[in-house]
Parts: sequence; structure tokens; C-alpha cells
Amino acid sequence: MLAAWTLVAMLLAGQAWFAANVRGESLAWGRASLVWLAWAATWAALTPLALRLAARFPVERPRLFPSLAVHALSAPAFAVASLALFALLAPLVGASNAEPTWLATLRRLLGTTFLLNLPVYWLVVGAAQLERLVRTARENDRRQLQLEAQLADARLQALRTQLQPHFLFNALNTISVLMREDVDAADRILLQLSALLRRLLDSGEEHEVPLREELDFLGSYLGIERARFDGRLDYEIAVPDELLEARVPNLVLQPLVENALRHGLAARARPGRIEIRAQRQGDDLQLLVRDDGRGLPPGASERVGLSNTRARLALMYPGRHRFDLRNAPDGGVVAEIIIPLRTRP
Repeated sequence: MLAAWTLVAMLLAGQAWFAANVRGESLAWGRASLVWLAWAATWAALTPLALRLAARFPVERPRLFPSLAVHALSAPAFAVASLALFALLAPLVGASNAEPTWLATLRRLLGTTFLLNLPVYWLVVGAAQLERLVRTARENDRRQLQLEAQLADARLQALRTQLQPHFLFNALNTISVLMREDVDAADRILLQLSALLRRLLDSGEEHEVPLREELDFLGSYLGIERARFDGRLDYEIAVPDELLEARVPNLVLQPLVENALRHGLAARARPGRIEIRAQRQGDDLQLLVRDDGRGLPPGASERVGLSNTRARLALMYPGRHRFDLRNAPDGGVVAEIIIPLRTRP
């Protein structure tokens, strides 16, 4: 900051010296430099406070006009403060014009250079705002790259899950058995498997998709799993029609359902149940995946898929989301996601 103000002082001193010589006036370079360095020193002393005000009241929505009002009041105050400090230094650099007192020097400066000092505050605030915008743009770019990586990881994780040999073997074995017992059911499972794989392979680059698409994907996934569990799996999807177009992260629910199946229901012989629900909470959307399995053991750590889900939510909705995995009071595990409710990209 000192270097910047020193450079400004040297440029202004050079301009003053050149203008004086063009007019045929005598102005020593050393005196011009001292005067402008003294002026720059006053603004260097005030700049930290101006930067704090710029950070506290950024000139941007939603508080654009209140921030402008604060800076409009601050600009003349800073101009007066700068001239008051310069009046103290004026006798030391030969800029007092022999005024007898500091107050007399300040009065002269207010009458001659007050309006010239007003824009300086706005230049400082403008520079701070520009730096803020550049920093925000870089942060958004970094977050976008991270989101793209997280989405790619989510797609690969979901695809890897479905393409595991035991999954395909079990799904195809289920279809083979049903072909001898219930051709219609076998055909239905085959179509669901095809739809599931097509959805994964054709998944676009969108970070958010309508909830309806997520539920269609889960319907295919759970249809295959229910047939594989041979009647031991029941599930319910309860989502109001008005929430079907709500935007949710792409492939956000499948890891939660997979976790419920693998760790909550697969290891037991008796039938199990999974519930997928969505409801509105004010301006937010709540997504719930609940199973009636054995619950989380003490100190259980998240699987990779759930850690990835948590990281994606933090990037997409910083400070505006919640992700909770907990034991239900009456048994089983509840996975809860709360995100802002939006129906448009």
C-alpha cells in the first residue's frame, strides 16, 4: 500500500513540476516531491479504514443503496481528515504559505483542494470493490471446477456401483429366473436395468436436475433391487406434485438409497422398507431417505459416496444446506438433506 501511494505521489509531483515549467514558473523537483509525498502519506494512513468500510459496505446488491449512502457520507469526512493531517505536515514540507496556525492552513486547504480530495476516497473504494469482484470471480471459477469434478465423481461412483460384477450378475440372474416364472416381470426388470444404465451413461453436465428425474432413476434402481431381494424389500416414494420440478443435485439420492440397502437391509433375513420423501420447509426443500434397518453403529464413518455428497452440497449451497445422517428414534437410519427450494436453473 505504501508503495502504491509513493508511486501516485511521484506521478503527481512529476505532473506538477512539468506544468510549472511549461508555465515558466520555478518549482524545484525536490519540493514538489515532498509536498505530494506528504499528501500521499495522509491517504496511506486513512486507506486501511477506507478499506474496512469498503469491505463492510460493498457496493453490490442487495444492499446497494445503503452502501452508496454510507460511502457518500464517508467521502467528505475522509477528504477533511486528509487535509487536516496534511495541514500538520505542511510547515515541514514548505506548503503552509506562512499561515500562523494549523487551523488557518486547514481553512486554506479546504477552500482550495477539498473538492480535489473527494474523488480519492471513491478511487480507494472502487479499487477495493474491483479487487473483491476479481476475487469472487476466481472463487466462483474454482468452485465451478470443483463442482464439475464432484459431479464427475458422483457419476463414476454411481456407474461403478451399478456395473459391479455382482450387481450385474444378480440382476441378470434375477431376470433369468423370472423368464421361466414370469416373463412380464422379467421384461420389466430388463427395461429398468436398461433405463438405469442409459441414465448413467447419458447423464449430462448439469449440476442440478428436476427432482422428477432423480425419482425416475431411483424407481429403476429400486425396481431391480426389489426383484433381487426376492420380496424382502418394500419402498415408498412420497413427493408432492408441486415439488417434482424442484432442482436437486444430479445423482444426489442414489448414494443415500444404496447406503440404506447395503448397510441397513442387505445383512438381515427379514423384510425391510425404505422411504423416500420430499417436502417444503419455508424457502427450503427437505429430502429424506429412511430405512428400518439395524441403524448406525457408534463411531460409524461415512462411505465414499456419502462423503462425496456432503462435499458437493457444501460447494453448491455454501451456508445454505444441511446434510445429516442419524439413527431414527424407532430404529433404522434417516438421511436428511435440506437445500434452497428452486424450480428454475
